[in-house]
Amino acid sequence: MKAKALAMEFVGTALLVAAILGAGYMASGSTQDAAVGLIMNAFSATAMLAIIIRLGAKISGAHYNPAVTFALLLSKKVDALTSITYIVAQIAGAISGAFLANAMYGAHIYAISTSTRTNSVLIISEIVATAGLVWVILRNAKNANKVALFVPLWIFSAYFFTSSTSFANPAATIGRVFTQSPAGIAPASILRFISAQFIGAAVGWALHSLLTEEKALEITDDAAEVSSTDAAI
Repeated sequence: MKAKALAMEFVGTALLVAAILGAGYMASGSTQDAAVGLIMNAFSATAMLAIIIRLGAKISGAHYNPAVTFALLLSKKVDALTSITYIVAQIAGAISGAFLANAMYGAHIYAISTSTRTNSVLIISEIVATAGLVWVILRNAKNANKVALFVPLWIFSAYFFTSSTSFANPAATIGRVFTQSPAGIAPASILRFISAQFIGAAVGWALHSLLTEEKALEITDDAAEVSSTDAAI
């Protein structure tokens, strides 16, 4: 089961990154309108998210994102060893997804992005985008159908209200290095992005813990004890 879960994390993350970068290639070749290109990318990424979450929910929990795995570790829903192996699988999948997108569009399979993203407002955006993503996941972790609905909705919104267009995923950020797609990111820019994403994951976990976590309840003798179910997506 563990190997199957790791394979799902690898494949799911690869498909997500291929959807993001492939849409970037498609947009650059079909329109000069930046807004249209952004809409194409947002639809591709969020539709793929909805699909892979439903595909992997019962296999691996459908994390596909080290920030999500980190937040679930903070919530004690996964252990440290599982977190490490998931993150390795996610990063490997993200890089493979970049190679796949490059191959589908006839670009060099191995390439390094030159798209620098260093403005400080992008870092603020990544904290907000990742915090919201993690909060949505933790709040709805008992119901994969809700996660598959609300996660894409959050990311779709964040594509337009954040200045970074919501990377919100350390593995995908690393994968975006290995492409010349317009959706790529230069190696020199990723450390700040990844740091912001993990900070955002901690913020999202804190928001859930403080505001929306369902705490165990102790009630009268003639009623059963009710407690929240520890379940990942």
